[in-house]
Amino acid sequence: MPPPKLRSRWFAWWYFTIALGFVLLAINRALVGEKVWLIALRFVIAAGFAALGYVELRSGKRS
Repeated sequence: MPPPKLRSRWFAWWYFTIALGFVLLAINRALVGEKVWLIALRFVIAAGFAALGYVELRSGKRS
């Protein structure tokens, strides 16, 4: 089992990767012409995952 500091960093990058996926999905759907509120929702979800990644990264530095 990796130490908590390393595990926290992995979780942070995992969340950042999910956020990036939602951003790319929103861009793709915007190019296709999907409804604006669905695109905005994907950006909000991406922001939430990015916030989770940031919090996880910060908590790993304190451990």
